Amino acid sequence: MTKVSVLVPVNAGGFVKRLGPMLRLFSLPYGDFEIEVTGDVSSIIESRSMSLDALSGLRLAVKVLHDNLRKLDSVVHAFFWYIRPSGRLILETDQSPGQFFTGYLNMAPVKTPVRALYKDSVLITWSRWARDGLLRDGFSDEQVKVVPLPYVESLFRVKATKIKAVAFVGYDYYRKGGDLALKTMAVIKSIDPSVKTIYIGQIPHGVPRFIDEYHAYLPRSRILKTFAESMIALAPSRHEAYGLAAMDAIANKAIVVATDVEGLGEFVKVNGGVVCPLGDLNCLIENTLRYLDRREHEARANLQLQRLIENHNLGRIRNMMKEIYEEASSK
Repeated sequence: MTKVSVLVPVNAGGFVKRLGPMLRLFSLPYGDFEIEVTGDVSSIIESRSMSLDALSGLRLAVKVLHDNLRKLDSVVHAFFWYIRPSGRLILETDQSPGQFFTGYLNMAPVKTPVRALYKDSVLITWSRWARDGLLRDGFSDEQVKVVPLPYVESLFRVKATKIKAVAFVGYDYYRKGGDLALKTMAVIKSIDPSVKTIYIGQIPHGVPRFIDEYHAYLPRSRILKTFAESMIALAPSRHEAYGLAAMDAIANKAIVVATDVEGLGEFVKVNGGVVCPLGDLNCLIENTLRYLDRREHEARANLQLQRLIENHNLGRIRNMMKEIYEEASSK
């Protein structure tokens, strides 16, 4: 049986650091390969904001050293740019380097050596948008595979009573569209004061009076409960590689009203949510008000959940991963 070493990013306590890699672990073909899951501790040194700072060069040097000290003779499945230029490598990422430069660093895409570094690797990504970015960065059509993350009900669904509430979650105020969420909520509240407005994330200039519940931060378990209680999940992002928060919301029958940008817009459209052009406040407001109606809400929420279950089916995705492992093993 072929061995595959899966390296997942972990925090200082040894727990899987991100939801994406955690979900992928559920969809691996354990019965067909000898799969060894190991924590990638180099992720501990990442910048929390995913931006450039005075220590970025040092972090990169430590990352390169870490990734090349350990000798792995098996197929390696790693996440988010494991920097090792040789061996049978499956690299899984939510976006291309060019997309990262524009979306996270606010820079024009720059030429990087990634195409040469990973010329023999298989790349997995989660959306067509990210796949297009990887192709623009020079990777071949045969290299890049789109494999959605699976829906695992036990990791998403929580029990709660729906109330007339609109929720927003976003820790990066500008990139996640916190200003657009606040403008939308202000109008909603002026039209219908009975709507509860919930904001989770940073607000640079103080919390407005029309926000009924505010948290600078909440653990994911509390966020899931918030979505389970809310009828609407606002996601007016300017940049977002994938719709993990939207997945949380859809699983808990909150209607996602999002901007049609990048991997987020693709995810929401495919799974039956509502998308608006970036900056179109009228669209955000109109659809939020529409789906605060109980009858409209129930039908759309059921559609979203049905699409999520179909598009992110665990068995189908496990078969896709099996094919990729077989391809990488044959090289």
